[in-house]
Amino acid sequence: MQLFNLALANVKKNFKNYFIYVVSMIFSVTIYFIFKSIEHNNEINKVLSSTAKLSDAFKAASIVIAIFSSVFVWYSNSFFIKRRKKEIGLYSLLGIEKKQIGRMLFYETLAIGTMSLTLGILVGMFLSKIFIGILIKIIGISAVINFTISISAIKDTIIIFSILFVIISLHGYSIIYSYELIELFKAENKGEKEPKASIIFAIASLLFIGSGYYIYTHPLQSFMMTILLTLILVVLGTYILFGSFIIFVIKVSKRNEKRYFKGLNMIGTSQLLYRIKGNAKTLATIAILSATTLTAMGVSISYYKYFSDNMNKSMPFSYVSTLSSKEFDDRFKNIVNKHKNNKLLHELHLNVAEVKTVFPNDEKGEELNVISEGQLIDIFKARNMEFDMPKIKTEDEVIIFDESYNENYMENYTGENITMNFSGDKEEFKVIDLRSDLLVNEHILFKTAVVKDSVYEKYNLKEKSNELNAYIIENQEKSEELDKEVNKFYKEIRKKIFEEGNDKRIGQVSSYYSTYKDMSVTVGVMLFIGIFLGLVFLVCTGSIIFFKQLSEAEEEIERYDILRKVGVDNEEIRINIFKQMVFVFLTPFVVGSIHSVVAVSLIAKAVEINILYPLILSSIPYLLIYIIYYFITSNFYYKTVTRKA
Repeated sequence: MQLFNLALANVKKNFKNYFIYVVSMIFSVTIYFIFKSIEHNNEINKVLSSTAKLSDAFKAASIVIAIFSSVFVWYSNSFFIKRRKKEIGLYSLLGIEKKQIGRMLFYETLAIGTMSLTLGILVGMFLSKIFIGILIKIIGISAVINFTISISAIKDTIIIFSILFVIISLHGYSIIYSYELIELFKAENKGEKEPKASIIFAIASLLFIGSGYYIYTHPLQSFMMTILLTLILVVLGTYILFGSFIIFVIKVSKRNEKRYFKGLNMIGTSQLLYRIKGNAKTLATIAILSATTLTAMGVSISYYKYFSDNMNKSMPFSYVSTLSSKEFDDRFKNIVNKHKNNKLLHELHLNVAEVKTVFPNDEKGEELNVISEGQLIDIFKARNMEFDMPKIKTEDEVIIFDESYNENYMENYTGENITMNFSGDKEEFKVIDLRSDLLVNEHILFKTAVVKDSVYEKYNLKEKSNELNAYIIENQEKSEELDKEVNKFYKEIRKKIFEEGNDKRIGQVSSYYSTYKDMSVTVGVMLFIGIFLGLVFLVCTGSIIFFKQLSEAEEEIERYDILRKVGVDNEEIRINIFKQMVFVFLTPFVVGSIHSVVAVSLIAKAVEINILYPLILSSIPYLLIYIIYYFITSNFYYKTVTRKA
């Protein structure tokens, strides 16, 4: 019991040193508990059951948080043990056995873990309602979720983090037996040799990273091989960058004598190089984690932005039906008439033929949808759009709409000829325009040719066509009840046609609201998880830098004592420390940001959004929190070395 009381006394005495660690752990526990609360929330799952199964997504996110928290706690605990080796040595000198010291550290870790776990769950209970509200807001679904305390979430959180803290406590216990008494007193005085600057390795680091970027932006045939090679080259290059290139740059900066001998720059530069190997590994790891975090947030934001901007472009009609049923149109209108807030604004009836077509560099050919120019004009009128197409002047001209076409990755065959087979009559047409615009809702008319009306009549295509009906209703984002009825009706017709077996082309109904709801949930959940996983990574990585610098500050006390004795005042010391911390915090952030820019650029290009949007929204909050950590760490470092703590 005396050891337990001593452990509690030590925690109280050193609480200011443990503060960032405890706050970070509370934050990790809180986010984990919130994710588990959402996973086990029956009301949320009920509201979203028709659109997505969230439990798997939040379960996966919870696992990532648990794993990252384990690494963070293990890493942090190692720093605290190292900082207290001299204290542990004194306990040994006083005759306390190693098993008793180990038990005391075991109690300390458990006490901190229990406090973090308890507070994290309590904070999580308080914030879970707010976070659920944020999730519902992001995914754009109107629902009132009652506040409930999930017993399952509490149980899962306690089990996972209890196991984690017990393992970490046992780890601390085992460390005591791995050192001799003399090592405990000399541990903090063990310096690392100033590393040598290798221009070969410095250049190699840039070549590795550059090669990784090139492979990523110029993908190989195998997607998995592209990602694997990119990761290997960039990660390896990043570690060499911090282990060699940064050292090389710092040493080169010493040649600028005017700057090097100004103030305490000489001392500051030397201190950056001192123990650089340990810092290099940590900073490289932080850079990679920062890149991962920023990329996850950037990709999530990119897809959310793309969804927000392109929903109306990808689904211009509220409903599009290709059902071969004459009764659909009348019954659909009857259903719409019952919903006063969803009046029918426009309707369109098209006849779409299918013609075997051979394209340039594709001798096999494919079935191509064909409509007349007059029908194209009707589509633009129904969508209330200005007709900006080039006019088809002759019968041998055609306009191609291909929703999969991307000018960044695919060849533009405008000006070339295609061959259409009209039941044995082959005709060549010149493509006067190739567009990726959607004529109706996505995945309905993948690839469509627009021909002159006279050509459509000449080959009697109307008689060989399938009917397509498209409708635009009022308040389509708020048409849940209408959509339920239409979907029910659609299933009945499909079942009837299928049972009768009188139509091989059963057809489909594309619903704006169903797609809007599904995409809102999918993209919203991805954004929600991306943001909050990013915050956990950020808080933990910022804390790791804090612990690393605080550990080194203890070792620098005597050196700064000497500086003060030779006339260096505290203000100069403060400026010197803050300059060093800029390097420690800014370098991994910059490297991680560059990695993230390359990773997100390809996604942004694919979804055709300005890359600045996701980069600004992900980088600025990240940088702001890093700045807070920068000032906290610099201030703690200064107070430690000047004995003002």
